[in-house]
Amino acid sequence: MPHKPIVAVTMGDPAGVGPEVILKALSHAAVKRACNPLILGDWGVLQRARGKSKNPPKLVCWQPGVPLLPLLNGRRGFVVCQLSALRAKDCRPGRPVKAAGHAAYRYITVAARLALSNVADAIATAPISKSILIDAGYNYPGHTELFAELSRTRECRMMLIGKKLRVVLVTGHVGFMKVVRGLTCDGIRTTLELTYCALKNSFGISRPRIAVAALNPHGGEEGIFGDEEKKIIVPGVQAAKRNGIPAFGPFPADSLFHKAARGEYDAVVCMYHDQGLIPLKLHHFFGGVALTLGPPFVRTSVDHGTAYDIAGSGKADESSMKEAILLAAELARLKMKARN
Repeated sequence: MPHKPIVAVTMGDPAGVGPEVILKALSHAAVKRACNPLILGDWGVLQRARGKSKNPPKLVCWQPGVPLLPLLNGRRGFVVCQLSALRAKDCRPGRPVKAAGHAAYRYITVAARLALSNVADAIATAPISKSILIDAGYNYPGHTELFAELSRTRECRMMLIGKKLRVVLVTGHVGFMKVVRGLTCDGIRTTLELTYCALKNSFGISRPRIAVAALNPHGGEEGIFGDEEKKIIVPGVQAAKRNGIPAFGPFPADSLFHKAARGEYDAVVCMYHDQGLIPLKLHHFFGGVALTLGPPFVRTSVDHGTAYDIAGSGKADESSMKEAILLAAELARLKMKARN
């Protein structure tokens, strides 16, 4: 009988809600049934967060030299791999510092190494602060770009998932004024190809239907409101179609998401961050999950930020963290089954 997948769960920014939502997510029986979580983080931070929780899960700190798999399969508690030992002043909830950025970076890099070496079957990440990561000297706009570099993956995209919608972004964390400069025919074609592969291989959809959102109001209105549709998006869609990708559009975004949420499409490829995230979070503010397309390992994430304003208050909702771990476990099982 194959072992339950090991999901490396990164703690995210120690000053954010990551420690809290991880502990709350681990308290759900469905998580333990689905996988063996391995928390990569800070033992002291987790213990302090645990002390503020109601009915917190039991934790056990893995010590180097101790066999990991028996510990994960045991009943002593959820296993924590301590990768930082932050002082209390460097991890106060809601007060991020550079030391927390260094720690968050370490959790991510170790998770990637574990996944690339097949020690971990998947990764699920708690939220980080992009600005603190950059302040600490790591010039990445987010997890996706960092995982792409660590796995030497040339093209990565982010798919955001809810029960009614899946959206995939052509451009990610870039300023709005840079969106048009970031749009290319090849980029749109690649996004469609990655989306198609994910829908078929990860979600078992034999004939995916992928819609493409226009950039400009009314799809550019024959060039009156912009010509990016004619010059960039349509050629990108046509290139994908020539490669056998069932792509439709571009359609005006103001009506497209209504149709997608009703089930007319399996995913929507969006030109920029908020174009996809606003409708996704309107329908799935709690429980949405991000999936990275492209790397050779499964990586999911919460679809929210560090929420410094409520960090340490006990108010954070763990739905997204729980769903991220469960999706990571499900996709890992599919990969394990395919290998066997």
